[in-house]
Amino acid sequence: MTKVQMLLFCAVCLLLSFGAGAIMYPYATLSHKALAASRTPQHMENFPDVDLGPDYGVVPVTELVGYYIDHPPAPRTGAPRHEEQFGGC
Repeated sequence: MTKVQMLLFCAVCLLLSFGAGAIMYPYATLSHKALAASRTPQHMENFPDVDLGPDYGVVPVTELVGYYIDHPPAPRTGAPRHEEQFGGC
């Protein structure tokens, strides 16, 4: 390949990438209504039930929040399990 062919190939690839991004951008954006709804806090009673799989089944969000409040995660104590070691080969 010559230098001109390589530059042409890179330019065509960039143009195709930007073109594909421009065409797909409207499908990836949220509407103004959905964006406003995502920024507004919702009551947990309004959320649909969560399916936790075959072991637990369908559980309401209120029960999940209550369980989290009754059983908070344990705070991390001590040093981290793995220390980063920097060095050569």
